[in-house]
Amino acid sequence: MKFTLATSELNDALRKVLNIVSTRSTLPVLSNVLVSAANKQITLLTTDLEVSISTTIDADIEEDGETTLPARKLGQIVATLSGEKISISTDENHSTTISSGSAKFKIMGMESEEFPKESEFQETRKLTLSSKDFSKILSKIAYAVSTDQTRFVLNGILLSIREGNFTAVATDGRRLALVERIMDDENLVDGDVILPIKVVNELQRVLDGDDELEIRLSDARASFNVGSTYIVTKLIEGSYPNYRQVIPSSFERSVIIPRDKFIEVLNRVSIVVSETSSSIKFSLLENTISLSASSNDGEANEPIEIAYSDEPVDISFNPQYLRDPLRNLECDEITVRFNDEFKPVVIHGDEGFLCVIMPMRN
Repeated sequence: MKFTLATSELNDALRKVLNIVSTRSTLPVLSNVLVSAANKQITLLTTDLEVSISTTIDADIEEDGETTLPARKLGQIVATLSGEKISISTDENHSTTISSGSAKFKIMGMESEEFPKESEFQETRKLTLSSKDFSKILSKIAYAVSTDQTRFVLNGILLSIREGNFTAVATDGRRLALVERIMDDENLVDGDVILPIKVVNELQRVLDGDDELEIRLSDARASFNVGSTYIVTKLIEGSYPNYRQVIPSSFERSVIIPRDKFIEVLNRVSIVVSETSSSIKFSLLENTISLSASSNDGEANEPIEIAYSDEPVDISFNPQYLRDPLRNLECDEITVRFNDEFKPVVIHGDEGFLCVIMPMRN
């Protein structure tokens, strides 16, 4: 195998696929990247047996072939090269020479036959979204995924299709975030899948353009095809809980708050929050909302002028539960709907978005 291409293009491609490579795998070849040269293109593929990522780039190929190379070492070498072009050649023993400008490296690869490859994908459902829109959907809810390994179905994001509605949901039992979209595709098939948080994180890394994203779903796997990058993941098995049960059906009160101002004040007041006193009090008075906190580290209080004429109320929250949705929204104002200091509070912001947060009991 022998080929030449732009160093910057190879560096960008490697950055897309290296993140899932494990340095502690019991299967040595999983620490490698599969490099394939054919049809004037180079394909890079990595996998951890749960998630596979491949990307393709154009190259000047002198000799077709395939090998696997130490992924992180290759990435480090390419990232440090200053030459505009890079040439890579591999002999029959998988000894690989990397040349760029006056720099030259030799590294040893492994047989490509040892590298595990995905079987052919048999889809049962398919949908198409803007990659930028899907990335925004994920960022608006991914923070609410549970890290409790005993509740494995909550360790990912639910994608649900029902009668033309697409819903993405995450919850850890103390908060819930969802985004809903009405899809134009009349051929969508109803169904639910749960994406592991690992592939969600990878998608947020690669979905940075305006390309169309094709999502294909089966009972056990999901694939994502955008531009020259292709990701396949195993799905989390099990049934997601009925998340709509935790969304209150009605509210007695609501208030509209400027989002940027709210984040600014929340961040300031949170400075005095400590691990032993990790709550922020949300106090509503006539035409004012005050955020306050106190701990052994000190006290803080700051009001924000708003339109409010209902009964005064104090609600306490984990400040991170407020900060997470606010910093991932794009709207100028949020609407906070609630009943009292003990029942779930709902935040509305961008179109189709809502976040349910359980208050803290002080």
